[in-house]
Amino acid sequence: MSREERRAYQRMTKKQDPYALPSTGAARARQQQLERRKARRAATTVATPPGALSRRFLVWALGGGAAVGLAAFSLAWPRMPMAAYVGVGLAAAWVVAAFALRAYVARGAARR
Repeated sequence: MSREERRAYQRMTKKQDPYALPSTGAARARQQQLERRKARRAATTVATPPGALSRRFLVWALGGGAAVGLAAFSLAWPRMPMAAYVGVGLAAAWVVAAFALRAYVARGAARR
């Protein structure tokens, strides 16, 4: 291979992983299809504004509240009626704090 051919080959393969196996036609087609799907998904996805109530946020707030409430209930277990109050109270505090933080983020984004 001449010096010119080697330089042309290096320019051609500059951004490729040198340790990757050479791709087959089917693998290349799958990769192109995946890139088309990503582009289509990015084009159709509507960006939620900061502070919006998404499913992810609701799962985080309610799931975190349940986990915190259960942990507080378990730690306060020997005194039974009080343990239930502590668990419910801390779960509610978690959910209120989560919604307050979300409102704060939305308010900060509205100012910009």
